Amino acid sequence: MSWGWVRRGGVHYDVRCLNHEESAMRSVHCLGDSKVTIGESPKPSADELSLVMRVKASAICGSELHALRMKPEELPAEYDNGGHEVVGVVEEAPAGSEFKAGDRVGARIVEGCGECTFCEQGYDTACLNKRIYAEPGGHAEYFRVGVRSAHRVPDGCDWPEGAILTGDGLGVPIRAARRLGDTKGKQVAVLGLGPVGLSNTLVQSWGGARVMGVDISAYRVNLAKELGAEEAVLGGESHDVEQAVMDWTDGRGADIVMIAAGRAEVFKTGFDLVRQQGTIIQVGELEELTFNPSGVFIRREATMMGSWYYASQDWPNMLAAHESGMPYGKLITHRFPFEEAQAAYDTFVSGESGKVVLTYE
Repeated sequence: MSWGWVRRGGVHYDVRCLNHEESAMRSVHCLGDSKVTIGESPKPSADELSLVMRVKASAICGSELHALRMKPEELPAEYDNGGHEVVGVVEEAPAGSEFKAGDRVGARIVEGCGECTFCEQGYDTACLNKRIYAEPGGHAEYFRVGVRSAHRVPDGCDWPEGAILTGDGLGVPIRAARRLGDTKGKQVAVLGLGPVGLSNTLVQSWGGARVMGVDISAYRVNLAKELGAEEAVLGGESHDVEQAVMDWTDGRGADIVMIAAGRAEVFKTGFDLVRQQGTIIQVGELEELTFNPSGVFIRREATMMGSWYYASQDWPNMLAAHESGMPYGKLITHRFPFEEAQAAYDTFVSGESGKVVLTYE
């Protein structure tokens, strides 16, 4: 098999050049209209910069839902699935690398050039020549990832938990924690309790913050409490979230509002909930919105920041969280065999789950 790089929006994506004469593997194929199936795809090969793992577990991410809900004709030609939170056993590694066949590894899918100022700082997600190992998708029997962006899964960590440790499940909230700095004792309102909001609830609570979670799903509100939230309330039209937050903060507003939902109305609500000179951090993907900066931003003297995927500089903190006993495995509420991918996606989109993980024999 041959592999190539396609540049999209300033980022190099790892894409396959289909060659059906090569060996094949099974993978999840997104069909659109919320349907998936198990199909056949060419098996990736390692090269001097990358290794191939035999996948043991892969976690479903909310970022996959956009493609899942597309019409079949709208799906990209090279797209199988959006899986990118992947752990497994090294099947093939380049000579001279630190990895060998049989090693337990997880995939950090963003890899910088290793030479620019950003990369030297460990902030390789900002590299202008970064590469993303994500296509044709990580929900498959094999997955290819850069040698420099592969991480060892600690002994004693089971495979589904390894997918959380080395993927978005722990990486995204640890990155947000770095951006926010010390939040011990601060009141943090988390709007949206999907997997990103739930994982941030866990990390912020573990670090000593006082967390209130808000979601329209009673299941996820209850799960947030199990993960350490001091308060968790139902949102929606019939619930006064603003009043709940103001009561909780004695009328001041939250020190930090974390927006983990990709809806414009939730973003706007966040500005109503933050205190004067408080901080709003956007951790959920959001395409477009319109707001008045004077009323909700400037005169409140609020700080606004974003936080994305974890960088190499965050990996030591992720390992430290694991070693401290942070119960990140509680984020996983459902595990499905790879062959039951449709049931896994149905569960994920129902709102009655935390992290959903596929397992492989």
